[in-house]
Amino acid sequence: MKKILCVAAAAIVLSGCSGSKDYTPAAGASGKDIFAQACVGCHASINETELTTFWEMTAENTNAAYVSAKITQGSMRMPSFPNIKGAELEAITTFVLEHNKSK
Repeated sequence: MKKILCVAAAAIVLSGCSGSKDYTPAAGASGKDIFAQACVGCHASINETELTTFWEMTAENTNAAYVSAKITQGSMRMPSFPNIKGAELEAITTFVLEHNKSK
């Protein structure tokens, strides 16, 4: 039974948020709109009284290059969003950097 629960939990973690590869933001979408449509399912506010801080990043990762790569390429726990490009990628990258709690 314990083995079944571990396998099920691993499958959920590795699956990430479903549908990310298919998500394409509308042209001109704001970072806030993209977050609401593609990210909020996995990223809730880290402070219940302040609903504007959604993640905590280390100082070395708090830059546009890192955030853009994380969004488009994903990682083990975060799915990739390859269809977020150009101005929309800039918008969500800026939103992430503005709503980050630095370590």
